[in-house]
Amino acid sequence: MGASSPTGNSFRPRLTQDEKTAETRRRLLDAAIACLIERGYANTTTSEIAERAGLSRGAQLYHFPKKEELLTCAVEHLFELMFGEMKEKVSRLTNENDRRAVAIDLLWEIANGRLATAWLELVAASRTDSYLRESVSAANGRMAEFIDQSFKELFPRPDSAGADYELIPQIVFLILEAMALQGKTMNPKLTARVLDALKTVMP
Repeated sequence: MGASSPTGNSFRPRLTQDEKTAETRRRLLDAAIACLIERGYANTTTSEIAERAGLSRGAQLYHFPKKEELLTCAVEHLFELMFGEMKEKVSRLTNENDRRAVAIDLLWEIANGRLATAWLELVAASRTDSYLRESVSAANGRMAEFIDQSFKELFPRPDSAGADYELIPQIVFLILEAMALQGKTMNPKLTARVLDALKTVMP
């Protein structure tokens, strides 16, 4: 038997070209998100993204010739990561006695997480970047749909609910997002009071 024949645990199937392409793109998108978190949108460059991904500048340009294209694809990648995180956290609520309090705590945890930091950078940048705004708006819409559906499953509409009952989860999420944007500049006592108040608003 030739020495070149793979045996035992040393054998690794070769990736197809499509798999290699997908892996390279994923590395670039992960690196873009890391840059947004650590350096902010204004200081995120394609050169640093390529370096963080362990790729050459040429490889980065091959997959994403323009910074705008790279960052709009990063919006979709970030959404999928945030969506997965939110689904995992929402799944914890199924057997909780006081689901509304736990729901607020979990949403606040998400709003202050690393992925949310990257998201806020993109949202702020989209205010003056029409190319980016379209992707951010689409991701916002998909997130709103997920929040609505989860809310309906976890908190069935009571008979006494008013006409704007369905707006409650969106209002709560927007408040938490705005508070997260304030970061450490917001008075912690006020933050605690608002969180407690939101727990009484939830049905």
